[in-house]
Amino acid sequence: MNHTRVIAVFGIICLIAAAFAGCAGPAPVNPGVPTTPPTPARTAVPVVHLVVTEEQNTAMVRVNMSTIITVRLQENPTTGFVWNLTTTPGLRIVNDTYVPSDTTGKLVGSGGTHTWDISTVAIGEQKIMAVYKRSWEPTSGNETAFSLTVVVA
Repeated sequence: MNHTRVIAVFGIICLIAAAFAGCAGPAPVNPGVPTTPPTPARTAVPVVHLVVTEEQNTAMVRVNMSTIITVRLQENPTTGFVWNLTTTPGLRIVNDTYVPSDTTGKLVGSGGTHTWDISTVAIGEQKIMAVYKRSWEPTSGNETAFSLTVVVA
């Protein structure tokens, strides 16, 4: 290869590199689509629907008014064990549903999931409490329990 040819090949490589460098920038923003600015650090992001399970037992959550809290607990009413869920007056149960794991009805003794949708209706510290027991047996204090503290702002 002669010197002129090396310079020409090098120039073409530089032009190709420069062209691709322009493609690496940020994607264009569609001016017709509104964007949400990021939330500053250490600022609470408003939550309008919160789902909790047994994993959040004894936790404390902070939410705003009109937040829906969905509580999902495993239950097996075929054995007589059911959750008895109660709330303080600042919370209101708006939905109470049980869905069996086996929808065919062929598995005897199979459990399912009990779901409550609870709306926040008053500011302050509220409680969700549940006890898993057979309704005809006396409370002994050894029952499985679930509790959630809800601070409503």
